[in-house]
Amino acid sequence: MKKLSFRSAWPAIFLIGCVAAGGAGAQTTPPAPSAEKLQRYQIDPAKVFVAGISSGGFTAVQMHVAHSATFKGAAIYAGGVYWCAGAGGAATALANCGGQTLPTNEASYNSMLAQSIAYLDTQSALGTIDPSVYLSGQPVYLWSGTRDATVNPRQMADLNAQYLHYGARVLFDNSFPAAHGWESPNGELDCGTAGSPFMVKCFLNGAAYDSVQTWLKLFLGRLNPRNNGKLQGMLSTFDQTEFGAGPNVSLASTGTVFVPKACAQGKACGMVLALHGCRQYSALIGSRWVTQAGINEWADTNDLVVVYPDTIASSAPGPTNPNGCYDWWGYSNQVDPNYALKSGAQMSVLYRMVQRVTGRQ
Repeated sequence: MKKLSFRSAWPAIFLIGCVAAGGAGAQTTPPAPSAEKLQRYQIDPAKVFVAGISSGGFTAVQMHVAHSATFKGAAIYAGGVYWCAGAGGAATALANCGGQTLPTNEASYNSMLAQSIAYLDTQSALGTIDPSVYLSGQPVYLWSGTRDATVNPRQMADLNAQYLHYGARVLFDNSFPAAHGWESPNGELDCGTAGSPFMVKCFLNGAAYDSVQTWLKLFLGRLNPRNNGKLQGMLSTFDQTEFGAGPNVSLASTGTVFVPKACAQGKACGMVLALHGCRQYSALIGSRWVTQAGINEWADTNDLVVVYPDTIASSAPGPTNPNGCYDWWGYSNQVDPNYALKSGAQMSVLYRMVQRVTGRQ
């Protein structure tokens, strides 16, 4: 079993530094001698969710929309509308969706809402994603800090409008003076502080806010109390390569999974697929994403298996992804025009992990 650590980042290049110079260079998948095989569990199909921050937030939207028959809810922090980058690649994604901070200290933004809805409707009709009707009635949580200079709050307002368009039940947390990041009582940064590791702690009426509690209550209803002590469940490292992870899709050889004790013993449980942001991959920041996200503490007492896939940084001659972001603009296999569809190279790898945990593979 191997620990991960975390650190996120995206100053003016959250989007991805994919156009930034430098980076990790071409690489091969390192061995993972201590990694275990990801196991199957008794997962209630009504309790399969996806969550993500920034590049992981955009990708969580992709996963949710493409596999809306599988995922029954989504929690999106500082992400944006489906297929936000369109077919234009990194430069278009930076200009339209986020990652590029302007001299006015706001993130670059051009609305892609109309194009996104048209593309989603087309792909739904073609069957390259699940029918959009599955989104109707699903719980969706959105987080957008008023001080986010990386993903423009208007981008999240567009995502709110998009989910409402398809009939989702949306809870939009957009009143906190938060900088770009994932909000959690475990976050090491003050709510309005921008920068690595992009884990912020906000307060409401003098008490630490807990955004994870907010969306889990939306998804599950009544919750058992958070475990603020020693977790009874187990964090372990699993092999991602058997699902197709590798440099061609900028995915590391290993990821992390948290399994509550009851789930390991065969109890029917739920599942959360949790996707980090750019420069939050474990080779760069260790376990801070996994341990500061604040999901495990609720998962431990509410029977949720949490899967934390992991990325790697990469650059030419492979995919240009020097900040280890998830693929929401088509860098996989150097260019993947289907990046937001079920057939997307990285999307397929991530979904195979979900299939394994839920017992479908």
